[in-house]
Amino acid sequence: MSRVLTPARGALAAAIIGSLTLPALAQSQLGRAINTGEQATRRAEQVQNRINQLDDERSDMVSEFRTLLQRKQAAELYVRQQEKVIESQEREEESLIDQLGRVDEITAQTVPMLRDMVSDLENFVRADLPFKIEDRMARIELLKTAMESADVPIVEQYRLIIEAYKTEMEYGRTVQTWPEDVIIDGETVKVDMFLYGRVALVYLSPDRRHGSRFDRETGEWVDVDSAFKDEIAAAIRQAQGKSTPGVMYAPATKLSVQ
Repeated sequence: MSRVLTPARGALAAAIIGSLTLPALAQSQLGRAINTGEQATRRAEQVQNRINQLDDERSDMVSEFRTLLQRKQAAELYVRQQEKVIESQEREEESLIDQLGRVDEITAQTVPMLRDMVSDLENFVRADLPFKIEDRMARIELLKTAMESADVPIVEQYRLIIEAYKTEMEYGRTVQTWPEDVIIDGETVKVDMFLYGRVALVYLSPDRRHGSRFDRETGEWVDVDSAFKDEIAAAIRQAQGKSTPGVMYAPATKLSVQ
């Protein structure tokens, strides 16, 4: 901080000492001069203190100005960022409004497609091997009910249909066995049904007296040769987890696709 130099007090002291040898009038004049010099010195000190105070205030104002300038720049940057966010939101809003305007059109196109998917699935099940028909047709009836219900959103209808298709696909990837009652020569016989994916559907009674396969061409059950009964029994045991996995042989006919 700069300081203003004041009159040297040493010089004043020297003048006072010298005045001791002067006449009374001169001493009086010298005393007034000394008082005037001291007053000037005190005023100079006051002025210097004021200058120092103003300089400190200036420094504080400069620091505050810099702080306010930084805040202003930060605020301007935030405003620019928010303007970009608002522009993005406005574009998204316009897109959503446009999509909402096309909802009816999309729905009008989607509903017939979903109905066709249900109809195609039903036709497939009816033309497929007749295994678990009651369960599979019941699933299709549930789909039809969902399609007719206003309480089921179109997205949920689509999900249910896709799940039904996935279930049908899984039948072709696995082997399954389950007990079932069949009518043979007018009598009810309990047999073990066995599904070789979608390659063949057969059944075998526990006593091995009755063993048949479903013929795709005639749509009828056809008795299998005795040699195949052992293979079917082995496959059933594997599916039941009663024997170790091995090669399975199925009494299948050639599949022709037209």
